[in-house]
Amino acid sequence: MHMEEQSSNTARANVHPQPREESISVHRAESEPSEESRGRIETSALLRIAVVVVAALLVRFGVWEPFAHFSLIGWTAMIVGGFPIFKEAAANIVTRRMTMELSMSIAIVAALAIGEAVTALIILLFVQVAEILEGLTVSRGRRAIKQLLNLLPHTALMRRDGQLMDVNINQINGGDLVVVKPGTRIPIDGIVVAGNSAVDQSAITGESVPVEKAAGLQVYAGTVNLSGVLEIEVARVGPETAFGKIVEAVERAEKSRAPIQKTADRLAGYLVYFALGCALLTFIVTRNMNSTISVVIVAGACGVAAGTPLAILGAIGRSARNGALSDS
Repeated sequence: MHMEEQSSNTARANVHPQPREESISVHRAESEPSEESRGRIETSALLRIAVVVVAALLVRFGVWEPFAHFSLIGWTAMIVGGFPIFKEAAANIVTRRMTMELSMSIAIVAALAIGEAVTALIILLFVQVAEILEGLTVSRGRRAIKQLLNLLPHTALMRRDGQLMDVNINQINGGDLVVVKPGTRIPIDGIVVAGNSAVDQSAITGESVPVEKAAGLQVYAGTVNLSGVLEIEVARVGPETAFGKIVEAVERAEKSRAPIQKTADRLAGYLVYFALGCALLTFIVTRNMNSTISVVIVAGACGVAAGTPLAILGAIGRSARNGALSDS
């Protein structure tokens, strides 16, 4: 309790009127793609998958192939369905980076080169499905962040000139007085100036037992006032609150690349060199082009780099929903 009082006094000393802060939700809305934009991307990906599936069936059952040694359907489906992958692979070649997209592109083109159009389309289908799953996993992570944002009120009951008024959280500045009634969430970080109450701050501190709050003690945005009316002097609003920092940490974890993911990308890069080396050795020994390209296909269609981001993003979303954060 003594340490809490000390931190409260320090926070009170640092309370100064500040310029109006944007809320966390507004700040986030500006930085993420719209629902309409994401919908268009997902629809486009599903259409490309449909093209590849239909083409694979047509080629497999020989429905229509005008050329004997050239699969027009296979090449057309590869260009249409795999354009984003090949575009990424080309960019990686320019920047001299060996990545999963480049590895898969080599495998797909190699399969088509020896007339294995169905194999090429199946590999392309696996890559497309992996990208769809990654998109769904990212969406789940975004929903977890939105669930966090829903914990924070968008309005607050502010005392000004002796009157209580409901105001938008964006209109609150440091030094203002906010009144929080029992059963509602605290919208800001601040210092209690009047009132006594038990506060459930498990969302911030992880404490399972409500903490008694009285004048001079600090309270946090996103916590729940349980029993009494509290009058709080505002210290921090929006992204500057402890709650805002938690949301920022989840967003940063979602966008950053964990060490294991970087390792997987490096392995995918090494695999490209390894596959090309093995293919060269196979050609030297066998002088058989089909066997040589088969080595490239088998080594190129690797799921290490595709699966690792799914595992990382899935873990971040699940952790956020369970209220747990980790720092890689």
